Amino acid sequence: MDYQSYVIELIDEGIIAIDSMAHIKIYNRIARDIFGLNPDEGPGHPEGKIAQGDIVIIADNLLGADDGGLEPEDLRAIGIEPSGIERGDAVVAIGTVGGRTGSGVFNRLDKKIPGESLSVETSIDGLKLKAQIDFDLKRLRATVDGRHYDYIFRWAAGHMVIVDRASRDVKFYQTRGYTARQEELKAVLCGKPFRGKGKFGQVFQILERHINEIHPDSHIIRSLIAVARGESCAVRGLESMINGIPVRCSIEPLVVDGNNAGAFLKVLDITELKAVQIERERVLSSLENLENRIRKERIQKEAFKDVVRSGEKIRRVVEMAKRAAETSSTVLLTGESGTGKGLFAEAIHRAGCRREGPFVYVNCASIPENLLESELFGHEKGAFTGAVAEKPGKFELADGGTIFLDEIAELPLTLQAKLLHVIQKRTFTRVGGVKPIQVDIRIIAASNRDLEDAVRKGIFREDLFYRINVISIKLPPLREHREDLYPLVSHILPRVAERVGKKAVQISGEVMKIFLDYDWPGNVRELENVLERAAIMADGDIIMTGHLPEYILGQNKEDNIGGMVTVKKIGPLKELLTETEINAVKKALEICGGNRKKAMEMLGVGKTNFYKKLKKARSS
Repeated sequence: MDYQSYVIELIDEGIIAIDSMAHIKIYNRIARDIFGLNPDEGPGHPEGKIAQGDIVIIADNLLGADDGGLEPEDLRAIGIEPSGIERGDAVVAIGTVGGRTGSGVFNRLDKKIPGESLSVETSIDGLKLKAQIDFDLKRLRATVDGRHYDYIFRWAAGHMVIVDRASRDVKFYQTRGYTARQEELKAVLCGKPFRGKGKFGQVFQILERHINEIHPDSHIIRSLIAVARGESCAVRGLESMINGIPVRCSIEPLVVDGNNAGAFLKVLDITELKAVQIERERVLSSLENLENRIRKERIQKEAFKDVVRSGEKIRRVVEMAKRAAETSSTVLLTGESGTGKGLFAEAIHRAGCRREGPFVYVNCASIPENLLESELFGHEKGAFTGAVAEKPGKFELADGGTIFLDEIAELPLTLQAKLLHVIQKRTFTRVGGVKPIQVDIRIIAASNRDLEDAVRKGIFREDLFYRINVISIKLPPLREHREDLYPLVSHILPRVAERVGKKAVQISGEVMKIFLDYDWPGNVRELENVLERAAIMADGDIIMTGHLPEYILGQNKEDNIGGMVTVKKIGPLKELLTETEINAVKKALEICGGNRKKAMEMLGVGKTNFYKKLKKARSS
C-alpha cells in the first residue's frame, strides 16, 4: 500500500472516489464499514442460491421499503397467502419454497399501528423455527432449533434465513451490506445467487466497478457521477440515504493537472444521530397525543358534568354521546319527554370541536307554523306584512356552532323539505330572499315520538329521517335505570333548594322507597319538579313523605301492606288470617327487593315470627 492509500485508510470519514467514467478508484475502510462491505460476520455459509423445498424464515419490519421491493404477492413463493398483507406492513413468515399457498405461516402488523414486537413460530420436519421483530431493540431475529440469527436495523430492513431441508443446514442468512452485495431479500428469494459468508467469505471486489453496481441509483449518486463528468453541482454537508443508510455527504471534483479526473464522495454515518432524532420525535408525538387525550377527557368531563351516570345504561349512552361529540355528524336524540335530550344536546356541543361557537335551541313545537320558516331561516325586509327589517334566522345565528332542533317531528312537511336541503347543502335562502346563505353548522335533532312510525303514517319525510338518523342515541326512561335515582336526587336537590331559597339537602329513607316504587312517567324532569315542590314545603333540611305531592303518595298507597290483602273466598277465620299473612310476607319481600330485614320492619314483626311466616309462604 502506497503512502497516499495508507493516509486515505486512516481518515475517519468514508471516502469513495470515481473517475470520469464512474468507475470506483478509492473505497476506504470507513466506507466499507458504513456500507457493510468488510469481511462477513456470523458462522458462515458457502455461496449458492435458493432451491425448491428449502425452508425460509423472513422478518421484514417495513415490507417493500429496504428489501429489494418485496411485494405481498412474492410471499406465495413460500406458501404464504398474501390476502390482507399490504406494502409497509411489518411481516414475519415461515414457509417452504414451492409449498402450496396457505401452507406457510405468518403474522403481520399494520403500518399504522405501533407495536413492541411481532412473532410467528412453527415446526417443519422436527425443526423448531421462529421469526421475530423487536421494535424497541430494532432487531430482526430468525431462530432455527434455538440458534439465533439477528439483524439490527435502524430504519427498514428485510432479514431472511434459508435452511436446506435435506441437510437441515443453514445455507443463507442476511448481514449488513446486502444492498451493496445485491443480496436484497427479494433478489435472493427470486433465485439470484448469494455470496459466501464467514469462513466461506470471498473478497468482495469493489475497485474498478461502476459505482451503480455497489450503490443503486439515487440523488446523491447521480450528483457524484455528474461532478465526475465535469458538471458543476458540488454538494456540501447534505443529509441523504445511501443503500438505506443515513449519511451526511459532501461531493468534490477531482482535478489533476488542471483537468477534470473524476470526483470523490465523503460520507459520515449519522445512523445513531438519526435514530436519536426519530426517537425524540416519537416521544414528542406520544407526549402530544397524551396531552391531547388528557385535554379531550377534561373537556368531555366538564361537558357532561351535569349528566348523572352511575348506572350501566346511562354510562353506555354517555359513551356514545362522547363519540358523537368527536365528529360533526348529525345526531338524533330519542326518548320520552323529560329524559334529558336537551341536556345531552348541549353536552355534545360543549364536548365537540364547535364548543367555542354558538349553541342555538329551537323548539319546533312552540313556534306557530306561519312563523316557523321565518324563525328558522330568517326573512328579508318587506317579505311579508310586519317584516319591517331584515332578520337572521336560527340557522344563521348557529353558524360555526350547533343548532338543536327539539321536537323535530312537529315540523310541517313543507318545512321538512327545506330542512332536508339545508342538511344536504348547508345553504338556504331567507323568506323573501334570493341570495343563498352558506352556513357551517352541526345539527342535533330530538324527538319524543317514534319517527319511524311517523314515516309510515306519512307525516314525516323518509329521506329527512335517514338524513338526521346518522348517529342515533336513545335515552332510557327513568323507570329503566332506577339505580340512578339516589345519585340524581343527590345532584338535583341541593341545586333546586338553593334556587328556591330553602335548605333541604336530603330525603328520608321512606321518601327514597316511595321514589323507587314510583314509575316516573315524566322522567328526570318530573323528579326535579317533585324535589323543588318538596323543598319548598320542607321546613328543615330533610324531605319527609308529607312534603311529597298527593299523586305520588296515592300510587304508593296502592302498594302498601293494607292494599295487598285480598280474600279469595270466605272460610274459617284462622285460614283467612294465614292466607293474609302469607300474601303480606310475599308482597313485602317484593317491595323490598328481597331484603328480609326491610320486609320485617315494614310488617312490624320480629325475626322469629317473620321466618315462621316466611316458611309458610314458601310451602304454600
